Amino acid sequence: MKSGISILVLVGLMLVSGMAQAAPPTPGKRVLEPFDYRGVTLEDGSLKRQFDETRDYYLHIPNDDLLKGFRARAGLPAPGVDLGGWYTTDTFHIFGQILSGLARMYAATGDPACLDKVETLVREWGKCIATDGYFYFSNAPNARHYIYDKMVGGLVDAILYCHSAEAPGYLSRITDWAVKNLDRTRPYGGDSAEWYTLSENLYRAYLATSDAKYRDFAQVWEYTEYWNRYAQKRDIFAPGPTAYHAYSHVNTLGGAGAAYLVTGESHYLDTLRNAYDFLQTKECFATGGYGPNEQITPAAARRQMLETSHATFETQCGSWAGFKMTKYLLSLTGDAGYGDWTERLLLNGIGASIPMSGDGRVLYYSDYNPAGAVKHNCDQGWTCCAGTRPMAIADYYDLIYLHAADGLYVNLYTPSTVHWKAGGTEVTVRQTTRFPASDTVEFTVHAPKPSLFGLHLRAPGWLAGRATAELNGKPLLLIADARHWFAVPRLWKEGDRLTLHLPMRLHAERLDPEQPYPAAVLYGPVTLAARIPTGNPARKIDLAHLEQTFAPSESEPLTYRLLADPNVLLRPFAAYREGEPYFLYLDPASENRVSYRAATFSPGWAEGGQFRFGNRVGATVEYGFEGVGIRWLGYRFDDAGRAEVRIDGKVVAIVDQYGPGRDLPFQWEHRGLAPGKHTIKLTLRPDKNPASHDRFLNVAGFETLPSG
Repeated sequence: MKSGISILVLVGLMLVSGMAQAAPPTPGKRVLEPFDYRGVTLEDGSLKRQFDETRDYYLHIPNDDLLKGFRARAGLPAPGVDLGGWYTTDTFHIFGQILSGLARMYAATGDPACLDKVETLVREWGKCIATDGYFYFSNAPNARHYIYDKMVGGLVDAILYCHSAEAPGYLSRITDWAVKNLDRTRPYGGDSAEWYTLSENLYRAYLATSDAKYRDFAQVWEYTEYWNRYAQKRDIFAPGPTAYHAYSHVNTLGGAGAAYLVTGESHYLDTLRNAYDFLQTKECFATGGYGPNEQITPAAARRQMLETSHATFETQCGSWAGFKMTKYLLSLTGDAGYGDWTERLLLNGIGASIPMSGDGRVLYYSDYNPAGAVKHNCDQGWTCCAGTRPMAIADYYDLIYLHAADGLYVNLYTPSTVHWKAGGTEVTVRQTTRFPASDTVEFTVHAPKPSLFGLHLRAPGWLAGRATAELNGKPLLLIADARHWFAVPRLWKEGDRLTLHLPMRLHAERLDPEQPYPAAVLYGPVTLAARIPTGNPARKIDLAHLEQTFAPSESEPLTYRLLADPNVLLRPFAAYREGEPYFLYLDPASENRVSYRAATFSPGWAEGGQFRFGNRVGATVEYGFEGVGIRWLGYRFDDAGRAEVRIDGKVVAIVDQYGPGRDLPFQWEHRGLAPGKHTIKLTLRPDKNPASHDRFLNVAGFETLPSG
């Protein structure tokens, strides 16, 4: 993140703080500077509408509700109501992230309501800090490292963007407590406290305050072994874990970016570069999302989870981590190629999510399962993703443009305006576009006097042909440079107009380039999902001849109908609303498979992301199907129970789902039915395997076995 401190001043601060005995390391220099949320205005469009909705949502959470637990723990009057969910249980608590999001929104918009809320929350929360510096919502927080990290980030943002006079003192007090009390065991791999994300915000605290204790404490939490596997281009799975928690193991890479800004040591930048390459080639889906079941895994496991899970991408948190990583890389290397991931996450990730529910529930997972999916907000309120959502959406203002001495750099194509000084002249550039619904983007320059600067436009990796442009109506030759920018240097005058055309086409992206399926359909950077009244459309769609077999809809942008069957419709994933069925990844092998959401559950079952589960004796699940057999899909667990299985009212089996482990493969099938319609019903029994710790059942879905 931009520190607001010049390089020369930063070097001076490092010398004073004693970072080195002799000459300190040269701080890492940004090639391009973000606007740090200032000087950019979003114009009417999908990003502004989502930003405004999110800002209003968080502004309307009563301050007393947000502060209630802190005040009660401190023995102070605690009016308000419990928010419920993870907030009330102090699970991965999001108070600090709400501060961050609102502080950044204030910097972006100047909205006084955001400033007032941040100032009030910081002041009233500060009254709840114990004399020894203890600051948590309750006396039993579940992830102390994680919550401390988010509070550091929130206070740093209050300092940087709201100029809070109180936040520096509070930041110092809670850090003194953390230095004395946070466990420093630092296990490698999937630690749920996520200690390895702490270094980024602590380095940001050092850059914001020049206090060396934050720099020194940041060094304690560097994830050296994991980062070095990327820096040295080693296999992250050998030796070591066969899976990593996805979001946090991308989020930790922000620490490498911040460490590079402080030290200038090249291995931190190597970590970022190589990790990006690994994620793009090995882990990311066509949407830009990653981490099915919240895991970074080898390719075979990733494909299996795509086909069996409905928790494909932790949308809000995963988008936030990706935004941070690409912002570091764009600014530190100056290479526009990194902006392609920003764009995909924005259009198909958080930008494609549905609005939050009134009780703090958010679209936690995006679902790409080839058996079909729907969008829905998670069952619990105020999860970690409800914390990252306002921060990531505030970042819309800071991802569109960057600047350098030679001019303005345009990373994203979206309706917006930017103001900055070019060679001492106040310049405004307005970007007008309907992209991605249109391939045309127009830039209009406003300057009180002619100004010499370059207008640098990202050359996207998805271009379907040569980009073209006109300057004041006359053709202009565009050639991308080595850093993937179209550069247009010029003495710009008032009213100069540059029109850019970015050709796009329908194309397929395969999960494995060596295998025809699973595959997704895109138009430019936009991931399209199929809608069909019944069945799975995978066999109907010719991925090799998309342009010839689909026709654009005249009334709906980015929407295509299959010529051979107009019932099959392709439209942007972002266009699907809550509960509307779609197929994003296509795979004929999944055409007879349905998710658990197609079944009818009795009360008491819980949502598990990849399945529904429950342990209430007598609980039932029913599914109607057509075929000569049925397969029940799920997982074996060491706390699983038994089910009575009826087909068409007749008991056909007692099935034990117990297994001596966790997440073990499970499927049960019954064949030999007469062709036609049937119903399967599962009922949880009171008896269980003696070795089982409980009697849970889970249902990931069903697969019908058709005749022939």
